[in-house]
Amino acid sequence: MSDHEGYAKVNIEDVEARQLDDVEPTLFSVGYALRPSEMRPNVWRFDAGEATNDHRHGEQEELYVVLEGSFDGWIEPPDGDREEVFLEAGDYLVVSPEVWRTFTAAEESWLLVVGAPPVKDDDERRD
Repeated sequence: MSDHEGYAKVNIEDVEARQLDDVEPTLFSVGYALRPSEMRPNVWRFDAGEATNDHRHGEQEELYVVLEGSFDGWIEPPDGDREEVFLEAGDYLVVSPEVWRTFTAAEESWLLVVGAPPVKDDDERRD
């Protein structure tokens, strides 16, 4: 990683893969490597059939960018109906904090997720 005044750079190949206890996909915490102050970026690698947790946030808006592969999923606004979504490579999706969401990889897939503001332990999970 290079770290200079005003910017930081890292290659995904230099970020250590992590397995979290209650999460299926593999996490590449580019945010931990880059240390941005206004956002929380992560890259996730999914095997076919792996899914995000069914969750929403208190404050954090999220940007999802499908880098490779595709996802089936749904979003559910607080006072609305659940809506199915399909995401494929090149798709960008922004989800407001209070909206429930989950995504399942249809094939091996890579997903960039950027949350802002970078609030720690801001998610609420639903079983």
